[in-house]
Amino acid sequence: MARPSRETLLALGLLLLLITVTVLAALAESREQADLPDLATFSSQPEGARALRLWLEEEGYDIREPESSTFEIPPATDLALVLEPDPPGIAEEEWAILDEWVEDGGTLVFLGEGFGTAFSASHYELEIDYDRPEGEITFAAPWLGSPPFSAGAVRPRASLSGSRDDYVTLLAGGEKPLLVAFPRGEGLVVFGTLTYPLSNAGLKVGANPALALNIASLAGEGGAIWFDEWHHGVRGSTEAGGGLGQWLRRTPAGRALLYSAAVLFVALVLSGRHFGRPVPLSRPGRRRAPLEHIVAVANLSRRAGHRQAVLRQYHGQLKRELGRRYRLNPTLPDDEYVAELARFRPDLDTAALARLLGRLQTADVSEGEMVTLAQQAAAWLHNGRR
Repeated sequence: MARPSRETLLALGLLLLLITVTVLAALAESREQADLPDLATFSSQPEGARALRLWLEEEGYDIREPESSTFEIPPATDLALVLEPDPPGIAEEEWAILDEWVEDGGTLVFLGEGFGTAFSASHYELEIDYDRPEGEITFAAPWLGSPPFSAGAVRPRASLSGSRDDYVTLLAGGEKPLLVAFPRGEGLVVFGTLTYPLSNAGLKVGANPALALNIASLAGEGGAIWFDEWHHGVRGSTEAGGGLGQWLRRTPAGRALLYSAAVLFVALVLSGRHFGRPVPLSRPGRRRAPLEHIVAVANLSRRAGHRQAVLRQYHGQLKRELGRRYRLNPTLPDDEYVAELARFRPDLDTAALARLLGRLQTADVSEGEMVTLAQQAAAWLHNGRR
């Protein structure tokens, strides 16, 4: 049996890689969908509220989008819907924004039965009672009858209690309030534990669509409604818009481009193909010897007339090396230095050393004289190290 060619193996490998990436992406997508918050308008799960948003748009309501990366209610909003916020609910600075908006005449509908709502209920001196309400579901609000509403399919799982006593019960389960309303400043707050009637699954059951329309009617005909998605993890323009990076990571088309780019890159790497024609190396020339560099530097120094600098170098080096053993200061004047050195070396030819040090400081010397003085200094250094 003939062995598959290299190109065939590469194609099979790339196909296997693409299948693996697709499966992993599908698993990640399903996991991400499973973690969507309840009553989020971007969730199509049974507990989500995407159907409610789309339906209210079809009914002519103006659904407001977040316009800022900070928590705020869009201008000219008539009705704010806070539906099942994530724990820990509303922060103090966010309550200040909501309260000010309501007191200026806004209408706030706050619905939920989870821990985020339980944490937030204390702001209105209310509590969530998780004993399932028993008894007949009744309503006592004129606006719940237009359109007509029968409360048989709301499926409450919690009720309200607390020290507040200035509310009007709009919907009750037996003797326990499920939906209440009370004024705040110039505005109105509607607080309740009803979540199923507004969910994607609940809107298909009984008269729940009528309840949803009654709640939306608080905004007025064609009014502006704002869904609080801030407490579902959406952070305004930083999340909703997000630019090209967010589009690539969060949309199917963007992910497809990323996967295609990854597969193409892997294909290029595995195929070993050049990105262009190879550039030939330059022909190896004769390598210069290290001595040529020294000669070149010496010729440059000669042409620049650095003879005096060379002699000063020998002058300083000679004094440092001869006096190193005796800790003599090389910056002493030459005559003092020679006298001090003679104290330690009685056999020192002080006249010859003083004469050499003096000649090494001569301002104008020829090239031959420089070479002679350098040789004499080197001899002194050689003998001084013995």
